[in-house]
Amino acid sequence: MEEIEIIYKKYVDDLYSYGLHLNFNSDLVMDAIHNVFQKLILNKDLNYRNNIKPYLLKSVRNEIIDEYKRRKKLLPIDIDNEQIPFELDINVEDLILEKEAKIHLKNKIEAVLKSLSPRQREIIYLRYTQDYEYKQIAEILQITVPACRNLILKALKHLRSNNAGNFYLFLSHHTK
Repeated sequence: MEEIEIIYKKYVDDLYSYGLHLNFNSDLVMDAIHNVFQKLILNKDLNYRNNIKPYLLKSVRNEIIDEYKRRKKLLPIDIDNEQIPFELDINVEDLILEKEAKIHLKNKIEAVLKSLSPRQREIIYLRYTQDYEYKQIAEILQITVPACRNLILKALKHLRSNNAGNFYLFLSHHTK
């Protein structure tokens, strides 16, 4: 029980942020997080210890979808098609650019990100914001590693071809 409490305190903020990025309301996200941890407490035989954060992200994502289905709220998403509208806010560090340049760059990046599919935005978030490996992302999104690599490649090609040079350089810089 004490171990679960430590895990909860360590990851709850990341799980909450991820759930909000999936464009679900705060209450639904917190309910899903609590349901996941309740299951962890009740079922101590779960094999999550090797990759705890990816396991939790995957579990929370699945629980959010299940909770959404249980509540049957009318949200503008197509759960069956797994095109969850993933929202990604970009926060450029104060030290990188002057205030005006940051605002201009942020607007340009947001415009380019909106041209990506929801799945591509989600995978860019997991790869470059959360810094996950392809195997972990594939596990979270329940796709194969080659499909994960292909989706990231398509997203990056799209960014390159849509004059998103600054954003692409930003991503390249943060992967080293």
